[in-house]
Amino acid sequence: MNSPNFKTAKTFIRIGLFILFSTAHVQVRAWDVDFSRRTKDLKTLRLPASIVDQPQEKEASLFGLGPVFESLDPAQEIVILNTDSGFVPSTLKLRRGQNYQIHIVNVNEKEKNTSFILDAFSEHHATYFGQKKSFTISPKQDGIFSFVCPETAKQGRLVIFSDDRKPASQ
Repeated sequence: MNSPNFKTAKTFIRIGLFILFSTAHVQVRAWDVDFSRRTKDLKTLRLPASIVDQPQEKEASLFGLGPVFESLDPAQEIVILNTDSGFVPSTLKLRRGQNYQIHIVNVNEKEKNTSFILDAFSEHHATYFGQKKSFTISPKQDGIFSFVCPETAKQGRLVIFSDDRKPASQ
């Protein structure tokens, strides 16, 4: 196998493969995207008169950003502890239309990895022992909403109320 003819053939094959691969042309095609037809549509885009005639302060809601900029009030901070015996406090009374920064802290010695679920506000968080999870809510409607910890079967509730409610006697 180490004969001179075999070494020459092996070298010849290597040189041939080098020449073949170094001179081969690789053709790559890119996708061509034609935006010329779309520019006419963008130039003729007209906004409805009802949107254009609105005052400038409501301009942020033009593109669906209204809920983001509705209230610039600082958020009130609330701490909820997940303990061995349940949530502390187990009932929160919040005013509609205000911003709240809620901090969940798991101090449960028995269940060190638990969940916090507040479905009405689409808040689902894993809470680990001694660590804080934070989120912001801004209630838009009155009602009673529950939050739960499925691992311990403990629950609490949020009572959302507004200033314009009337006494039950009327």
